[in-house]
Order: sequence, then C-alpha cells, then structure tokens
Amino acid sequence: MGILLEISFSENVKRVKLNSTNSPYGDYSQKFNAKDYIGLKNNVWKNGLTGKNITVVILDTGIYPNHDVFTKNGTLNWNKRILAFYDEKINGISDKPHDISYHGTWTASILGGNSIEYIGVAPGVNFVIMKVFDIENGELISSVSVIKDAIDWIINNKDKYNIKIASMSFGLKPDSEYLDDIEELNQCVEKLVKENILVVASAGNYGSTLINDGDGSITAPASEKSVIAVGGVNYDGEMYLMSGKGPTHEGVIKPDVCAPSVNVLGAKAGTSKDAYESYSGTSAATPFVSGLAALMLEKDEELTPLKLKSIISLTSFRTLNPRVIKDNTQGWGIIQGHAALNALEDPMTITHDTEFEVSLNENIMLFCQPITLEPNHYFFELNQLDSAEAEIYLFNSEPDQYGNPILVSHSINDFILKDPNPRMGAFAGEIHDYYLVIKLIHGTGKGDFVIKLVFEFRNGIIIALTAINIVAIAIIGKEFINFRKKNK
Repeated sequence: MGILLEISFSENVKRVKLNSTNSPYGDYSQKFNAKDYIGLKNNVWKNGLTGKNITVVILDTGIYPNHDVFTKNGTLNWNKRILAFYDEKINGISDKPHDISYHGTWTASILGGNSIEYIGVAPGVNFVIMKVFDIENGELISSVSVIKDAIDWIINNKDKYNIKIASMSFGLKPDSEYLDDIEELNQCVEKLVKENILVVASAGNYGSTLINDGDGSITAPASEKSVIAVGGVNYDGEMYLMSGKGPTHEGVIKPDVCAPSVNVLGAKAGTSKDAYESYSGTSAATPFVSGLAALMLEKDEELTPLKLKSIISLTSFRTLNPRVIKDNTQGWGIIQGHAALNALEDPMTITHDTEFEVSLNENIMLFCQPITLEPNHYFFELNQLDSAEAEIYLFNSEPDQYGNPILVSHSINDFILKDPNPRMGAFAGEIHDYYLVIKLIHGTGKGDFVIKLVFEFRNGIIIALTAINIVAIAIIGKEFINFRKKNK
C-alpha cells in the first residue's frame, strides 16, 4: 500500500447510550447537540441554518448507513443524504455503504448527524462518503496513492454532487523520512482548493510524542498552506495534550484553529441504530470545523475556500495566551460559530458618530462586525463598562493567497495591558470592507462594551505640530523672498 496514513484518534473510547449517567458531556443526558460546543447554543443562534444543499465529502473508513443519525425520518433510505459511497478497493462507486471500523461513522455523525437524540453541527448536509482505508494485519491503513485516486475522483465529480468541503481526519506522520511523500500529498490536496473545495484536516495526535515537546508535529495534509489545520481542545478550552503543533516543515505556523477533541460523542457503527460512543483525538475536531463551514456556505454559497478559512480563523477565540495573535499550539484559537456567521452579514458603514454596544460572555466570547471604511483616518475606542477585558482588531475583508487573515490594526499594547479603554487606529485610502473584531480576554468574566470613534489626542498633537511647522515654513519662506527683493 506504500506510505501509511494514520487515523487521528486515540484509544480512549467510551461506549454510552444517550441516557447513560456516564455520559462524558455533562448535562446533555437526553439530547446531544454539537453546535453547543462551538459557540452556537440555541439561546444565541436561532437562524435555522443546517447546511442544507451543501455536500461534504468525508475521506475515512466508511459509514454505517442505517444508524438513526443518517436515515431519513427514521426510515432506512440512507441514500437520501448519502449521495455516493466510494470504495478504494474498486476505485469507484459502490452500492453497499459500510464501515470497516467505527471511525468514519463517528466523524460523519459529529459533522452532520440528525436524529431525535443526536444533532451534528450541520444536520442538513449531504454526504459523499469515501472509504479510503482498509484493514491489513489488523491495522487501518491507507497510502498517498489511494488518496490521490480519491482526490481525482472528487475533482471529476464535484459538480455532479455539488461538493464544497472535504473533511480529512487522518494524517501522514511528520517524519523527515517521509518528506517527499508529505509534499506529494500536500500538492495533491492543494488541487482541491484550486477547484473551489475547502479542505479541513486534522492536525494529528503527535503533539506530546515527538522531540521538543511536540513542536513540528503537524501531520499532512494539514501542513499544506491553504488547508485548515485543526487542533484539539477539551470542552473547557484547554489544549488536548496530543494535539499536533507547528511549525510545519516549511516553517508555517499551524494549526489554524482548534475545536473539541476530548471524549466527543458520536454514532457507533455496528448492528444497533441508536448506539453511541465517545473517542478523543483531532479526528473529532475536524468535522466540527467542516460542519461550521457548511453552515456558512448555506448562508453564502459564493464563499471561496480561502475566504472561509480566513473568516473561521479570525473569528476564533484564544484561551491560551489571549493577547497573542496566533501561535503553533492553538493557532488563531477555538472556533466561534456565532461570530463566523455574523461575519457574513452586510457591512456597516462607519461614520464620525458611529457607536454600538456589544455584550460578551461565556457563550459569546467574540463579536465580529463587517464594516465599510471610506477614505480617512479612524480611531476606535472600546469602552469596557464592567471588569471584563477585551481587545479590538481590524482585519482586511480579503485573505492572503493561502487563506490567512490579514491583520490591519489592533489595540494590543505591550506596555499597558489593562487599559480600561483600548484604542485602535486605522487609515483607509479608499472605500474598502473590513472585519471589526472584539475579543473578550479569557478568564476576565463577562461584560458590556461600547465601540465608538474618538479623536486621538496624541495624533491631534502631531497634526497640530505639523500644521504649525507648515505655517512657520511658509512665513520664513515669505520673509526670505522679501529679504531677497530688498537686497537686489
């Protein structure tokens, strides 16, 4: 089979029923809703997006199609949502969907499960399931050549099935021995992005197993520059100890974002249609992000893969070193669905009297307001009405060539970390759209904030001094001319 690819999970399994008292997800003993863990609790998001008409291709171990979370209204008509099942053994479509393990069923349910008891992030999505792993000598294996064939099939069939997202919860170990294969795999996956398909891949589970405390442990294809590399956290926002860390072999900061990956519940493959089990690993974090991207595409199907990556990144929330913009452990932070979807609203034109209030708390830790700036100098002030702290950031509406957000300005001050009224300056040379982001500082509580435009006195002094200098120069120049005339 060639170079082996590995599933991104750890052997930390708990088989539970949804009514079990041993449930790992706290109060949700009767109903699991994956949205609750990415900033989309029902009490803060009621727009009804489900990922309808968006197709996600999942490259994994297959799927157990008769589970409640994949059937249509309780019937066994699985093909209502599973549009196609690809089997690597025949290098094409099979009419018998199955899962050779449990992994594909589990990840698919996190992304798009939909039953009375269990709801995935995007319960209305359609699936194309690609079984790209096989069992050999008791081990789940795949190879770069198998993935390449699968990607060629995706490109050839993307329009037929309206494929918009590729979810990959596997990776090639970041070992120098495999460098050629890593580059080959990444170049292959990059083709999907160029074909307007977002690629979401797990950062891998080597974060605590390699030298240097796991630095440089991002697996491929997550290490590809235009792919969203997803690291793992627990439900309290603490890092999953095995989550892959950057930089990549090319020196790129990764992961891009993080999502839940510890004791995540999902559908159990097998003979029961209503059994569930929980596992840990960045394999779980990946479908959370893929599901959020599906919701965003339902709201705006014109979003490109790079724009999706940028918005998901800049609206993420850091619980680790919150005033750091991005690092090789948590990336931009933990995904925040409410802010990511709010970023798709129409922009607000900023004027001299613009002022609005934002409330941030444990459910909404970040706010994103699309804005339009006309040519001018701007100084934003964030009035913190309570003890909670926050910072403001301004991002370009367009990402860089790899989908990374472009930070224009921010209020972070290395010398005054607890300024009660953080300020941020910006200059617009032409009419342009931006994202104005307000991020609560992790651990400072909840509170109300007022954002408004102010006159920045320090810059006012500079402007005044400049004006005085110009006038002085003009006067000196005039006197010099008069002096020349008198002495002719």
